[in-house]
Amino acid sequence: MSDPAAALALASSGLRFAPEDNPFRTVIADVTHRCNMVCRNCYIPNRDVPDLDADWLIALIARFPRRIRLRFVGAEPTMRRDLPDLIARVRDTGHLPVLLTNALKLADRRYVARLKASGLRTVHVSFDGGLDDDLYEAVDDLRCATKKLAALDNMCAENLFVTAGMILVRGVNDGHLPVFMDHLRSRPQVREIHLRSVGQIGRFMETDPFRLDELIRLAETALDRPRDSWQRVERGRSHLDFFVDGVKFQLTEWPDLGSEERGRITPEGFVEPFFEHVMANENRY
Repeated sequence: MSDPAAALALASSGLRFAPEDNPFRTVIADVTHRCNMVCRNCYIPNRDVPDLDADWLIALIARFPRRIRLRFVGAEPTMRRDLPDLIARVRDTGHLPVLLTNALKLADRRYVARLKASGLRTVHVSFDGGLDDDLYEAVDDLRCATKKLAALDNMCAENLFVTAGMILVRGVNDGHLPVFMDHLRSRPQVREIHLRSVGQIGRFMETDPFRLDELIRLAETALDRPRDSWQRVERGRSHLDFFVDGVKFQLTEWPDLGSEERGRITPEGFVEPFFEHVMANENRY
């Protein structure tokens, strides 16, 4: 194996799958390393990697043995001008395209409508500052609340399935969680809410990350619902999934290793467990 990063990834995870043997229901594709933000928490801050070749990606996922959710991630996938076409091509393979985005470009309603017309139905959006520009500046180094909330309005108006994600930074945005949670829960299109501690990899804020039990207590307070009233609770080593009023919540303590559901496409055309591959590459890809 000539590529040192690939060798390191394989040695770390111990697992590597050819596309025909892909066991994961969700697969991550880093379609671009370009970005229009410089967030203080970024697990892949490398901006020197070329965009993933679209033809190569489509040919690879066409070899998967069963239907998967293909998550477009980056840096920021909307930096690709061909994103609508890429979404449509993934649909044509029979797989389900999912967009992970900072949503700045989704403040344009016409762009959201174009993505939907291409076949997009599910969007994961980062809302690290909630409703507050001061918090976005503190966590993401950009006052972008107006664009983020406009994007949320547009996604709801287009009736997309929205997952809202928030990295909780101790003493910074955790106190804002109850207000923001109320705002999200008033939107029926917001079907999932993910709360995570700071991932200590790549570029990250030097803080004491929340542990899972602490995230549980924060969620109890924000929801004003004790844990024993939560529904369909499933706890893993570093995450807790549950439902409240039909909305799925996921609490995750970094690092979330050993995922049985999420793989990542490697530059060599294999699929490896997501978090293990990210950490093994040490920002090289």
